[in-house]
Amino acid sequence: MSSLGRTGEHAVMSQLKYGDPEVEGGVRAESHTLHNKASHFRSGITAYYGFSIYIPSTWEKDSREEIVFQWKPWRDKCEAQKWPSAFITVQPTGKFQLRVNSDGNRCSTSESLQKASYDLADAQPGRWHDFVFHIKWSHGSDGALTGWHQTDKTPGWKKVVSATGANTFNDDAETKGYLKWGLYKPAWNTAPTLVENRVIFHDNVAVGTSFNAVNPAKD
Repeated sequence: MSSLGRTGEHAVMSQLKYGDPEVEGGVRAESHTLHNKASHFRSGITAYYGFSIYIPSTWEKDSREEIVFQWKPWRDKCEAQKWPSAFITVQPTGKFQLRVNSDGNRCSTSESLQKASYDLADAQPGRWHDFVFHIKWSHGSDGALTGWHQTDKTPGWKKVVSATGANTFNDDAETKGYLKWGLYKPAWNTAPTLVENRVIFHDNVAVGTSFNAVNPAKD
């Protein structure tokens, strides 16, 4: 925990260094809602999600991306691996980018995976970035996703993404997904990049039925 909070005294700090041991097959420092059933999602569920991400003022652009938030389903028995339904990265360009994966097939493979990406906002250091997403999860054409962004320095919500269509997987009836946040640096699984140390903060992660219920800027 840290004394730096979005609306209170504390936030979750994640720190990752090149050379840290792999966890679950990757170099990561993450929190999750794996055991929080109220946060779980699957095709057919609609929910609002809110959270804040603080980019420290010491943050430097790197040659490879960081994954800082994920909506991650479990793997079905017939699948060798499972990709996030959606995840947010900080790109080498200095942008927050949302990536969406989907598949209408019963068993997903790298060949059957459908991908989309959306630039959201500048990942400006030294400020809190607030996000709210309204997602109708679906592996079919009726899926929908809308996202808003603001910072504590420039309050005022701005719609940064609006997309329709498939946004998750055609999973078994008992298969669901959960939330993860922190730092995951896939490039560090194999080689160093321009940056060797990363720190990031998250706060006010919430799941609910309305924008107001998950607004991370509310006291």
